[in-house]
Amino acid sequence: MNELNIAKTLILKRKEKGVTQDELANYIGVSKSSVSKWETGQSYPDITFLPQLATYFNITIDELICYEPQMLKEDIKKLYLRLCKDFTLKEFDEVIDEIREITKKYYSCFPLILQMGILIVNHYDLVDEQKREPLINEALEFFIRIQEMSNDIEICRVAKSMEANCYILLNQPVQIIDLMKDSSFPMINEPILLAHGQMMNGQINEANKTLQIGAYQALLSLVQNLIGLLQSADYLQMKKIESRILTISNIFNLDILSPGMMFSAYLTQAQVSLAHGYEEVAIKSLQKYVDLATSDIYPITPHGDDFFNQIDSWFSEVNFGIGITRDETIIKAGLVSAIKSNPMFSVLSENSEYKFLIEKLSLLEE
Repeated sequence: MNELNIAKTLILKRKEKGVTQDELANYIGVSKSSVSKWETGQSYPDITFLPQLATYFNITIDELICYEPQMLKEDIKKLYLRLCKDFTLKEFDEVIDEIREITKKYYSCFPLILQMGILIVNHYDLVDEQKREPLINEALEFFIRIQEMSNDIEICRVAKSMEANCYILLNQPVQIIDLMKDSSFPMINEPILLAHGQMMNGQINEANKTLQIGAYQALLSLVQNLIGLLQSADYLQMKKIESRILTISNIFNLDILSPGMMFSAYLTQAQVSLAHGYEEVAIKSLQKYVDLATSDIYPITPHGDDFFNQIDSWFSEVNFGIGITRDETIIKAGLVSAIKSNPMFSVLSENSEYKFLIEKLSLLEE
């Protein structure tokens, strides 16, 4: 992340050109002492001199002032991970202020502001409820700007998906529906067509990778939709949906492949069971939740397995903020809070099995 450094450029370019401070001063029409102060960093050239200096050294003004409006992908990833960790070590407002300063400086670096927006969405619920909506709207502005200004289709597609997520968090269903009608950046990949083209081009391995990625995304989308159906299902329908989720999970080993999704499934199953008055059924779902939470799944990062054996490289290429959501400490605290602080489970407070599960789950906080 480069800072403005005119002094360094002036010294370097002047020596390359083989001119003295006097000669440069005469060309620009200033004193030698002015040039000396520019090169020692005591002052900056007047803005009206920048075009003359850039022309004299045959460079752009951006090169002259060492201004780099873009950040390298690896630097963005390191920054994301560092800020993610900072949420566990520093005051929330301090981290958010740093995010704002960084995005202000690199407002035209769309991969960066995409990740900063994702970072905010992944951590907005760490503050008091009344402060959450402004934060989501702040991230939303990033995602909309990317779609309006960036020429990178893939980044725009991710930004559009994140825009939709923001509308969900803001409880704005009309905006979500309207967004779905906009076909400028389709959010659903078309892996079959891409793989067909790759096969025609002799890229068999790439085609297989594309289809694996498509299958993986479709699998997660299917389970996410089934979890959504659980929330409005009657008890009989809930049991059918639950059975299908568990069958899919067993086939694809989703407890290992996508534990975050299965936490959502088990938690939703427990809540719906309680809503229908079936406490023992809810306990069984909570048992699955706690067993998974206390198993060897950390750190939780996106990965493939022996079936999806070509997608690990894809995870390293795509927007990492989607997968690297939070620091492990925050993840575990969230898993505990989702049960202990959930008012729906208060009816189980005297249940001995529930008490045991809470004790087991609380080990994550040690």
